[in-house]
Amino acid sequence: MTARITVIVPAYRAAGLVGDVIDSVMAQTEPCNLIIVDDASPDDTVAVAMAHAAGNPRVTVLEQGVNQGPAAARNRAINACETEWVALLDADDRMAPERMARLLALAEEHGWDFIADDLVRVQDWNAIETGHRHWVDEDFGAIDLSLERFVRENLYDVCGHGRELGFIKPMMRLSAIREHGLYYREDMRLGEDFDLYARALIAGVRFGLVDPQGYYAFDTPGSLSRQHKGSDLKAVWQSSRALWQTPGLPAGARAALRDHMMLSHKKWAWVRLIEAKHARNPIEAVKAFMAPPPVVGELIARLREHFSGTGESVRARGEPA
Repeated sequence: MTARITVIVPAYRAAGLVGDVIDSVMAQTEPCNLIIVDDASPDDTVAVAMAHAAGNPRVTVLEQGVNQGPAAARNRAINACETEWVALLDADDRMAPERMARLLALAEEHGWDFIADDLVRVQDWNAIETGHRHWVDEDFGAIDLSLERFVRENLYDVCGHGRELGFIKPMMRLSAIREHGLYYREDMRLGEDFDLYARALIAGVRFGLVDPQGYYAFDTPGSLSRQHKGSDLKAVWQSSRALWQTPGLPAGARAALRDHMMLSHKKWAWVRLIEAKHARNPIEAVKAFMAPPPVVGELIARLREHFSGTGESVRARGEPA
């Protein structure tokens, strides 16, 4: 049977994971092709992938000459696709065997161009029943996502820290990607998913969201408190600002993007200040305060917390998803 879906997987240092990824995709009840793009891994990711997929015409392994990040890896895989649909999967995640068949049926039933299901976060692959839903805890059925709702569900005061909707991994109609030029921004190594999904909604793509259908995301304990570089956070802010400046947006969506832009600026300004302190660069530290009043107010509040002995809570609150 000719595959209608290609699953794309960017891989880096994934030698111990890539075999399970291949098995997860090949076990789908809806036949799928698989493209793995190794992002110049220093380990045996390519060798393991090729050995595990030996003789399987549905699996393609591509290699990046230099490390360029997941956005560039996904774009290369998308350009290599020849199927009707493209689905995203991370190298440390897995899928239930029925997931792709369920998403395909729902997409065709509702006429969606993009479809994603709420994730289930798992800390032990031997006990996936103990996993928890990522976005919301209760069933919501099926939703036609609007730009405003999607953006607001990426703001902490709406969705809660660590439950941002930008983490979803959709299945996307290849014709919609190519018609609207919906490729990942390769200058982003953080927030590139949010940027792509927001641009898709701005372009008028019909984007459906449904209850969990079997995407299991490996949830490393403490992963949400990881530190990000100021340059990555700056790119997120620049992306958010560009989206906000898009002409013709509905008022509600523009207001939501303004809030997202401000949140992104706060994250970047804080890390920029910390990096300037570590580098003993007072000029860069001053530049962190050259920002709108809400950003400056947030910096001052965090500094007060930091010097009052509650710096740990400040760092946790300041980390982006």
